[in-house]
Amino acid sequence: MRARAAASSLGQLQARLARADNRLRRLDVAAQQAVEHYSTAVYRRTQAADAVRVTTAQASAARRTTERRRQAVAEIAAATYRLDPGWGPMSTYLDAAGPDDLLDQTITMTMVSASVASRYEALRASQSVSAVFAAQARDALDTGRWAAAAADTARRQVTAAVASQSRSVDSLTAQKRALLVRLARLERVSVHLAAARQHALERRARQRAEEARDLPPEDGDDGGGGGGGPTTRQRERAVGYALAQLGEPYVFGADGPDSWDCSGLTMRAWAAAGVSMPHFARGQYWQSMRIRLAALRRGDLVFWASDPEDSNTIHHVAMYLGRGRMIHAPRPGRDVERRSLWYMGTPTHVAQVR
Repeated sequence: MRARAAASSLGQLQARLARADNRLRRLDVAAQQAVEHYSTAVYRRTQAADAVRVTTAQASAARRTTERRRQAVAEIAAATYRLDPGWGPMSTYLDAAGPDDLLDQTITMTMVSASVASRYEALRASQSVSAVFAAQARDALDTGRWAAAAADTARRQVTAAVASQSRSVDSLTAQKRALLVRLARLERVSVHLAAARQHALERRARQRAEEARDLPPEDGDDGGGGGGGPTTRQRERAVGYALAQLGEPYVFGADGPDSWDCSGLTMRAWAAAGVSMPHFARGQYWQSMRIRLAALRRGDLVFWASDPEDSNTIHHVAMYLGRGRMIHAPRPGRDVERRSLWYMGTPTHVAQVR
């Protein structure tokens, strides 16, 4: 009876530990979603600021061109007036000394009139262009203000989410520790050995679940993702850069050199290989070429989204290392680490940089 009760208690403890681990993973996702929302807002703020600079410069140049053309029209008008304040077809005819003089005056005044008309049309065109650029600059400024406000709001939200997640993680970690102590007592082993056994059980469960999945090639270098992708040298350089950051802390919004968020790590790793990408996971996916999970190679990017059918819900990115392993910056409170590709569940999106 005591053995049966002990076995029952052991099973219950193991189930509670598994639930605690699942809760920790859900907390990871929640923090990643908040951080990705912030990273996207920051990227849009940067784009808006660039647009403000460009449109403001265009509007200023258009105003200068308009002013030059306005001055040119004024100068020609003044010159025409000095030439003959009362000029008109009849006055030209009456004042002419003869047919040749009449012809000369008519040609001259016609040319002056045509020049004024041409300059006036150029002025009107400049005024129209200037008005368009001024409107674009105002719109860009409004968008920039909105993007800046959105980024500030997202920062406050992610700060609150990360703080809440950290508190929950601390609480769950304490619960897990207490459960492992009880588990160790039931098994009459050390806490370290109980934790190792629990980890082995969970690992075997994941391995069984993975057996039915569409696994990538074992060496990570077969079944390529299509033409036009990065070279092997670039892949190894990106992977090497990422691996050099192992053990460095996660900080949301960070892109090195000593702290990282998920997209900051992959962005800098591929920048070291000569590939430029934006600093948010969704943008990295949108810029890359979609491939099948079975076509994964070293250096390719794997993503997780709340909705597998919608890339707008991507919240995390990692780099594939081959042999079913990945490297990533997981979440606040954790460091850059190597993990099983399946640690967070099957990736919902897979891509090759380009």
